[in-house]
Amino acid sequence: MTTYDLVIFDCDGVLVDTGRINNEVISVLLKESGREMSPEEVATRTTGLAYSEMWDMFEKEAPGSLPPDVLEQQMNREVERFKTELLPIPGAAETVRHLSDAGMPICVASNGAREKMEVTLDVTGLIGYFGDKFFGVNQVARGKPEPDIYLLAAQEMGTHPSRCVVIEDSYPGAQAGLAAGMTVLGHCPDGDSWGLESLGIQTFNDMNGLPALLGLELS
Repeated sequence: MTTYDLVIFDCDGVLVDTGRINNEVISVLLKESGREMSPEEVATRTTGLAYSEMWDMFEKEAPGSLPPDVLEQQMNREVERFKTELLPIPGAAETVRHLSDAGMPICVASNGAREKMEVTLDVTGLIGYFGDKFFGVNQVARGKPEPDIYLLAAQEMGTHPSRCVVIEDSYPGAQAGLAAGMTVLGHCPDGDSWGLESLGIQTFNDMNGLPALLGLELS
């Protein structure tokens, strides 16, 4: 039997494989602004950050270098690529389907905007499992690592934080889940490169193994 009443998924890197596209688009935008940064370096510096916080950070490092509509440019370029390139994280669709069939309440809470999730969850065929139960950073005052987005999700789903389990892949996201008083499981398909275990949380490398971790093995 599972010990949780709600499973809250992060979106990028947990349900949808947006990382490569995100990092390439950001790298190009920085290059157009006169700054060289590889997609790999972008990933190292920005994974888990809300986009607004990320661009604020880059602007402070090189004041006046970024166009005022850089966030809009990023979103437009990413959405166009998502429509033709985006795939779900391996095992995500099967896992979400299994949890749904088992009657486990599920939702999504992301440092991305709700409008972005409407696209990524739709393109990957996952939105049907969540309906309107997905929450974005533009619905709260503070993004991860603050707990606001996870507390909003629990409130909207009618579940006490202590009965929630968060599925995360980034250090700020894991911090947010812990700060919300929730259990956090770290999805680390390439190993614990972000040091999630240093926060005292359990990690796993295959999304197909999540139901078993939640006590919902296939019978």
